[in-house]
Amino acid sequence: MSRLFAQDRDESICDIPSKACLLWVTAQLEHVRANSMAWYNLKLKQLDSLMLVKDFKTLKKEISRFHETTDLPPVFAIYLKIYQAKVLMVEGHKQQAAQLSRLTVEELQALNQIFYSPLRMIIIANVMQDSKQYEQSLSLLEQTKTDFADSKDPYLKLELFGNLGHAYRLLQRFDEALLNYQQSLQFAIELGHEQQITTLYNHVARMYQQTNDIAQAEQNYIQALQHAKRDGHETTVIGAKINLAYFYAQQRAADKARLLIKDIDPAHIQPHQQKLWAFIEKTLKAGQ
Repeated sequence: MSRLFAQDRDESICDIPSKACLLWVTAQLEHVRANSMAWYNLKLKQLDSLMLVKDFKTLKKEISRFHETTDLPPVFAIYLKIYQAKVLMVEGHKQQAAQLSRLTVEELQALNQIFYSPLRMIIIANVMQDSKQYEQSLSLLEQTKTDFADSKDPYLKLELFGNLGHAYRLLQRFDEALLNYQQSLQFAIELGHEQQITTLYNHVARMYQQTNDIAQAEQNYIQALQHAKRDGHETTVIGAKINLAYFYAQQRAADKARLLIKDIDPAHIQPHQQKLWAFIEKTLKAGQ
């Protein structure tokens, strides 16, 4: 999303939200006047990267700094609502998240009429999914796919096919979701973006589970963990271990699940992983 707010060739490390961008922008914020436009630009990149690496605890903390601020730049304020909705969603406050998402869709659509961007169209579609507008999201994404079929931008294609995967998954059209996640994965590999590669292998694995191809599901969860370790971000590694351990717990492979989680500190588990963690613990205790 930060690509839509402002771009600077000197900040190419943040062309794509990432762990590297997060480290760079956090350092840069120490040297920029607070609440200047440059500061808000950097702050948006920081929030975007926190969301991408799924560090929702830190994201919530950073968002809370703006609760009492009433004069935020308009574009920053819109994207801040997206992050707020995402945090509400992962914490289980789905109705509040959906309400905020519907409001944000309207504001994003108005913004896109002034400053059009295909990436913003994808973001609108993604936010529609959070407000359960699945068919509308799919329609918007398919139209964007048609309009930008000749685009050579791998990041645009990564986001487009990834969100098409989400839309089809939410509509329980799992075969089509799988195909789109696989296409998105190829663009993530082309970009060498290990965190995104990890995420997409996990999505592919889940779709193989949904289509009852357990062997392929296991192999893709294993691939996700391998790439998470290459990425090296603690949140990414823990998430991949929990996903694979959850898979093994579902398959009643308790020894494999136990081996994966033995070094995980429960205090470092993100909110969106708590249900999986509880299931793993319950399954392992029952098998003792």
